[in-house]
Amino acid sequence: MTLQNRFAMLGVVPGNLSWVWQASVLRFAVPLFILCIFFISSNKTYAVQASHPVREINWHAMGSTPCIWSPPVIGANGAIDDKATIQILKENGTGCYGALIWSQREHGTQTFSWASFKAFVAAAQPAGVDVWAILIPPSEGADSPPFNRDYVRWMQELARFSLRYPSLRGVNIDDYVSGISKKTFTPAYTCEIYRAKQAINPKLQFAPTIYDLNRSFAEEYGSCIDGAWLWWTNLDTPAGLQSWLENTRLAVGGRFPIYSGVYANHTSWHSATPKPGVLQGSVETACRYANGAIIWQMPLTPPNPLLKVARAFGVGGSSPVAGRCGTLVHESGH
Repeated sequence: MTLQNRFAMLGVVPGNLSWVWQASVLRFAVPLFILCIFFISSNKTYAVQASHPVREINWHAMGSTPCIWSPPVIGANGAIDDKATIQILKENGTGCYGALIWSQREHGTQTFSWASFKAFVAAAQPAGVDVWAILIPPSEGADSPPFNRDYVRWMQELARFSLRYPSLRGVNIDDYVSGISKKTFTPAYTCEIYRAKQAINPKLQFAPTIYDLNRSFAEEYGSCIDGAWLWWTNLDTPAGLQSWLENTRLAVGGRFPIYSGVYANHTSWHSATPKPGVLQGSVETACRYANGAIIWQMPLTPPNPLLKVARAFGVGGSSPVAGRCGTLVHESGH
């Protein structure tokens, strides 16, 4: 039977053969086109993935003792005494220190310049003390010289420095999306900051301070931060801290670790220093139900009864969670 007779049996006349051929071509061409698009898209995806280091979450980057954010010890010459500061940290079993890089205030406590910060990190490394750089956000003046508001440049410089000194463990930007800071730290700009350090040293951690850490923030920002610092603002009691941390971990959904900060000094909303028992309970709860703890403005020089509280959580301390801070929660955050 000829081809024309076959078409005739199907009701197709020879004059209409052209659409039949077109249909036959389309039958095979369309799936082939879709398949090509799939492979091209896949290759582009793989290329993007290959151009960036694989994200590996460090669930215990804060270490196993509370990280002390405090003014450094000042020597007789008025300069930061690296040796004395590190010695006090070691004597109290603490292996982590938060160093604030900020323009010096006329009547404020001593803060670090970029030069003095680098000198401190270099001295801390052989002593086994990890250091976190703390930068000032726009809502507080954005005056962490020399790079100030250029947080991408800050991250690049800190990442390069951390390659030489791995004791520079991480970077915190304070009050990250509070007040006018939220206009600067959009999800897009946050990812620029994150990619800047990922391209140089992915092991350097980026964990900004977030006061209102909810599911919405975790979904929008979670892929471009390595963790978050959050602060318990009740200086009168640790009651409620456990449930707050548990609920926060649920909101984060295992995207990144959370580090719980507690206050060891008076604040703008609380004129009195917390009592030793309150600080003890707050730090212990933070160590048990977060991935690490930070103690804010803990004076390092005696007399200071709160320093004894901090010592209890250091290596060899008297607390049940001494030397195990942040290691008691599951890595998934639940």
